[in-house]
Order: sequence, then structure tokens, then C-alpha cells
Amino acid sequence: MRAVIRDISPGQEVGDDTPLIAERIIDSLTLLKVVARLERDLGIHVGDRDIDPRNFESVRAIAAFIESKDR
Repeated sequence: MRAVIRDISPGQEVGDDTPLIAERIIDSLTLLKVVARLERDLGIHVGDRDIDPRNFESVRAIAAFIESKDR
């Protein structure tokens, strides 16, 4: 997941708990790019209700969100 963030926001150092939104590593447009990558690369559907800042606040949060979609 860090690789996806690095691809979308080059030059950013991102750890598992880096606050992506608070640190402005991802913004609303970048968030849509992350969602598109998740849908394309992982074959999951991200619904409108899933696009919640809590699901994308860190790499760890995104991983937990992905795991919840697998159930």
C-alpha cells in the first residue's frame, strides 16, 4: 500500500501510521486516485459510503479497510 501512495504522491515518506490526510499527503483528488487503484489492482468495489476519511487516514487504516472488504 505504501507503494501506491508513493506512486500517487511521489517524494513522500510514508510509514504505516503516517497521517495521510492530516499531513496533506493525500487530498480529495488523490484519494480518488487511491480508490481507483484499489479497485483496479485488487478487484474490490469501493462504494460511496466507503469513501470515509477514517478508512484512508493511514496506510494501516487502508489495509484494515481492504481486509474488511475481503469478508
